[in-house]
Amino acid sequence: MIKKGLLFTVLLLNLIIVGSVSAKSKECLVKPSYDIVIDNNFVQITNSLNSLIIQPNGTMMLNNNKIDTKPAILIEAKQFQTYLRQQLPTFEMQAHSELIGVRTVFEKAIRDRLGNDSELLNNLNSLYVQLVGLLSKAITTKGNVTYFYYQPFNNLKKDGEVIGKKVFYKIIGDSIFSFNVFKNYSAIKKIAKQEWKEQKTILKEFDDDVCVLITNIDDKYNHLMIGVSF
Repeated sequence: MIKKGLLFTVLLLNLIIVGSVSAKSKECLVKPSYDIVIDNNFVQITNSLNSLIIQPNGTMMLNNNKIDTKPAILIEAKQFQTYLRQQLPTFEMQAHSELIGVRTVFEKAIRDRLGNDSELLNNLNSLYVQLVGLLSKAITTKGNVTYFYYQPFNNLKKDGEVIGKKVFYKIIGDSIFSFNVFKNYSAIKKIAKQEWKEQKTILKEFDDDVCVLITNIDDKYNHLMIGVSF
């Protein structure tokens, strides 16, 4: 009976936590299909079909061939590469800031409700480190060069959810072996209902902003490619 009751409690806790953590906002309709490199001397946008290089003055090369374009297209290309230089590094910084903010809120919640529970805090920090690593696979700046990779970016939510579930399952497992499952159950349930409820709203707003950014980039890129092809 004790084992059955404990398993039921663990199952219930899994449903609460995983259900809260994996609550999905509306998916963005636009999924980029190209990688982007932003260097001081050029912006390069590549996929399996094309490699477009845009210099700061707007001149372009498509698949290693220089493009002679109309002045209007030249201006459009110059504005597009400026937009990418401004927006993608900003997105990277904001994404890291959001992760730090979430970790800080949950760290405080754990300390407030469970004291300095080192095991839970260690798991929280493990989750943070793994999510930072996941984000860095999608967008990262090395030196003065920013790299954006579309496949890891498109999988950020799915892969992040998988990592989140693994960490929370580990929390439950550790709670069982340390006989803290009922204590952690009550505390984590409160955290899921209160702190996550607030953070979910903040993260949804950021997610919406990212969708607007990616949609704008995709529209500008596709419009430019149409102009280049004529």
